[in-house]
Amino acid sequence: MMTCKNYQIRQISGANLGVELRGKSARYNSPRAMIRLFDNSGWVGDPAQLYETVEFPPAPPDRPYIFTNTVSTLDGKLILGEPGSSAAGLGSAVDRLLMHRLEACADAVVIGSSTLRADQHMNYPPRLYRAVVTTSGELPTDHDFFRKSEAGRALVFAPTHLPPDKRLALERVATVHLVGETRVDIPEVVRILHTHYEARYLLVEGGGNLNYYFFEAGLVDEVFLTLAPRVKGGAHLPTMVDGAGLPRERAPRYTLISAYLNESELFLRYRRAE
Repeated sequence: MMTCKNYQIRQISGANLGVELRGKSARYNSPRAMIRLFDNSGWVGDPAQLYETVEFPPAPPDRPYIFTNTVSTLDGKLILGEPGSSAAGLGSAVDRLLMHRLEACADAVVIGSSTLRADQHMNYPPRLYRAVVTTSGELPTDHDFFRKSEAGRALVFAPTHLPPDKRLALERVATVHLVGETRVDIPEVVRILHTHYEARYLLVEGGGNLNYYFFEAGLVDEVFLTLAPRVKGGAHLPTMVDGAGLPRERAPRYTLISAYLNESELFLRYRRAE
C-alpha cells in the first residue's frame, strides 16, 4: 500500500513517496462537523482529517495508479452556471480543502482544456506536474496554470494536427507532447507521464469529456466524488462523465470504500471492483 499524508510532496528514491506539509490547508477551516458514515479503507483517523492520510494500493508496474476527483450536484451536473463557466459556488470550502489534500497525494494532475479556460484562478503547487489535454490548442497562455509552475512542470498534450502557430505559442510556456492524430491518445498520455515524468499516482480533475476518455480506456482505479446538496438540471450541461457513452458490457463497476458527511455534503470514495 502507498500511504499519502497531506504534506508538501517530496520524492524519495525507489518506489516510496514521502510527504511534508505544504501549507495549503491553512486557507480553509478544518471540517470539524465531518461525520464518518462508512469506511472500509482501513483508515481510522479523526474525520476532520479526512484525506490528510490516504492509503492507495501499489501503482501498477506499467502505468500510474489513477484516481479522479469531482464535485457534482445531486443530479450529476458539474456547474451551476451556463456552459463554459467554472464550478464556482458548487462545492463548499470543505470540499475545496479536501480537493487540495487529494492533489497533495498525486505526482501529476491532468485536466481538460475547457476546465482550464473556465477557471481563471486555477492553480497548483509549483512542484506538481500539471498537464492539460487540448485538441485545438486554444489555451490562455497567460494563465497561472503555466505562469506559476516550476520549470518543466507545465505540460500540454495535443494531437499531431495541432497548427504550427498554436504549437509555437504553447511551447513558450509548457512542454508540448503531440500524441494521436485527430484526438489526443489518452493511453499514450498516461505512458508518457509514467515513463518521462515518473508519475506513480495520477489525479484526473475533469471535465466530463476527459473523464470519459479515461474510463473508456479502462484506466480509472478510484473515484472520489463530492455530492453537493444542489439540483441544477439541463441536458446541455456537463456531467462527471460525458462523451459517447460506454457499451453496457464495458461499463465498469466500482465498490464504495468510504462515505463521510459534512453538513449536507457527501464525500464518497469508490475503488474499481476486481
